[in-house]
Amino acid sequence: MQASQDHLWLSGKAEWKGRAKQSSEGTSGLPESWHTPSEKSSTGWLRQTLRPVGIKILFPLAWSPFFLLITAVPLALPNRTPIDDQIAAASFFAISWLLILIPLYLIRYSQPTDVVSIHTLPFDWITFALASTVFGLHLSIHPAFGWLSYALFWLAWFRSYTMIRDVVTSPAGRWLLPVDSSDWKSSEHIREGWHIKSEFWTSGPIAVLNIDSGQITLTGVSRGNDRFISISLIGASGFVHDPFADPSSRAKLSEPQVMSPGLDWPSRLLPA
Repeated sequence: MQASQDHLWLSGKAEWKGRAKQSSEGTSGLPESWHTPSEKSSTGWLRQTLRPVGIKILFPLAWSPFFLLITAVPLALPNRTPIDDQIAAASFFAISWLLILIPLYLIRYSQPTDVVSIHTLPFDWITFALASTVFGLHLSIHPAFGWLSYALFWLAWFRSYTMIRDVVTSPAGRWLLPVDSSDWKSSEHIREGWHIKSEFWTSGPIAVLNIDSGQITLTGVSRGNDRFISISLIGASGFVHDPFADPSSRAKLSEPQVMSPGLDWPSRLLPA
């Protein structure tokens, strides 16, 4: 099954709207100092397009404000629902936020990232916590605090939407270089300045470089019997981005960071 999809491994599936095709677009984001395959050489870095985040998050995100809006209906118009008003409001409220958090977590989990903590998701936890605190005050002080907390929850939603939008608009991709895993030594093949996590090739993080917008990572990747080094940007929320699409990351990577020409690209992995 994996072998039948080899020709799509780099370019991504056709239904991924707006994907970067592995032709002129596939190498246009790489600085000239980085080596890419050409007619004279089949070695170098190639871009792998990952599944765009927006494909799976936009639909549930569009429904989330609807449930947050109708959360107030049972409270503003009591005794109009077939169940207890408090239960109905709480159910709508929970659905509105689960439609954001669950897809975000599952989408990130499907990406090649080792960030799993929920609190790093692109979600405005601070305003959400403040709104929850204010909501508790309406029970002990005055019911008006309930509507104030509701307004703060809307503020948390809009701020979370902005954070998610920034993740969605950043291209999901990484760059790969075929290597001989038995000959790999991080201290010899990586420029100074990186924090080396593994001296030898491993299927996972090998080295990291901290920058303002997140963490640039070198990772070991396998496809069949072939081994690769990948370079990507892991943003603050844990999602994988093309490192050369981010200004601060691109500036840091203006010069090649891996001192190895790599091996020839397997022809079966090149897009048809």
